[in-house]
Amino acid sequence: MADRTQVVILGASGDLTARKLIPGLFQSFVENRFPHPVQVVGVARRPWDRAEFQSIITERVHCDEGDKARWDEFMSEVYYQQTHLDSDDGYTELARTLNEIAGEAVNRVFYLAIKPELFLATVTGLHASGLLDQSTGTARVVVEKPFGTDLESARALNAELLRMLGEDQLYRIDHYLGKETVQNLLAFRFRNAMFEPLWNHNHVEVVQITVAEDVLVGDRGGYYDSSGAVRDILQNHALQILALVAMEPPSSLQGDAIRNEKVKVLESLRCPKEVTDDRAHIVRGQYWGYRHEGGVAEDSQTETYIAVRTYIDNWRWGGVPFLLRTGKGLPKRFTGIQVQFHMPPHSLFGPPDACHLRPNALNLRIQPHEGIDLHFDVKAPGSGNEMVPAKLNFNYEEFFNRRIPEAYQRLLLDVIKGDQSLFIRSDEVEESWRWTDSLRELMPDTELHAYEPKSWGPDAAHSLFGECEGRWAKE
Repeated sequence: MADRTQVVILGASGDLTARKLIPGLFQSFVENRFPHPVQVVGVARRPWDRAEFQSIITERVHCDEGDKARWDEFMSEVYYQQTHLDSDDGYTELARTLNEIAGEAVNRVFYLAIKPELFLATVTGLHASGLLDQSTGTARVVVEKPFGTDLESARALNAELLRMLGEDQLYRIDHYLGKETVQNLLAFRFRNAMFEPLWNHNHVEVVQITVAEDVLVGDRGGYYDSSGAVRDILQNHALQILALVAMEPPSSLQGDAIRNEKVKVLESLRCPKEVTDDRAHIVRGQYWGYRHEGGVAEDSQTETYIAVRTYIDNWRWGGVPFLLRTGKGLPKRFTGIQVQFHMPPHSLFGPPDACHLRPNALNLRIQPHEGIDLHFDVKAPGSGNEMVPAKLNFNYEEFFNRRIPEAYQRLLLDVIKGDQSLFIRSDEVEESWRWTDSLRELMPDTELHAYEPKSWGPDAAHSLFGECEGRWAKE
């Protein structure tokens, strides 16, 4: 097979290219992580030439002082091709240019940094032009979320793409899976014998997963009003984290072994319309002022906050509530997992009526301060039996005394190497939409609560906890 790689970014004029893709590729270049030499080719409609594209990228990309010496070396293999991808001629021209730059015997990665509605047409054009042929090198395609808008559209898109690509060529990316703490979930669970025996319904009382955003919708109103918090975050990021938290040990660390176990979790995730608890299990919210954002309908019923109580119906997790929450306009930005353990059967310490205090919890901080906190109670010095909360803290960046790799750096490197462990398989996508569609069926009959920006969302979200199940985590 070919001994060099060509990374082709379709839609290279967008912000993603300068903020995430080029920096991720450059950092792997600086760290000598590429298995073969790598070229980068930006493709977009903009009437730039190669020099203009390089200049624009250089202006936008922040480069550490110590790495600037290698920037020119990296940029010497960065190219640009103006192409209109809405015509057959555009793909023919693109194929000719790519072959001129690197020849036909090259491994290619096509990153679709384009609107989701263009995924199918673009892959069709790449396929028709012969660019997905693997006779002289690999050809892989990376697609961003959202992958479909519901189960029906996701199935249709999967079927059409897999008609032209093998599953091993298609990389459905979710950048959360490239974050260091998410990657470490498997190592933390399956390497450390002190925690794995506790990771089940016998010891775990509640699991919380929070994806909190402090920003408002801003200039994304047009997109967001047709998406909402459920499609934007819950269906993908939150469910992917849940699958990793709850999965059984895989037979190996190979891509399909891990993804097989994630699919089993999603298959066991109880559909919201099948939850029969008397207590509330869905709370929707919309921040004050959302309907005045650009592109948002004046009478919009789109949720900017969603909290859900659900269950995983299998042997390990039977009866354990999983509480998922995401929202915009919250007090701070953080993504975290809290695994809350059962209290001892008889309390010798602390006020007997404070059942909502649950001191024994494990917090896995995914962003922005990657790390792990173990919470517990200790007796205050000099007191009778006064208990105060304490925690053991592990911070990735401090412990390793180095920069934590950005998610896109790891994920792009995995695509180049052909490792699909951190990418989403077709059945994972469909199972996620199965659950999400069930939730969305119930939402029109669920009250839309208003909440103030910079608050923690609707007060009604506290009703998702039982009387003695604790409170929402705030870190």
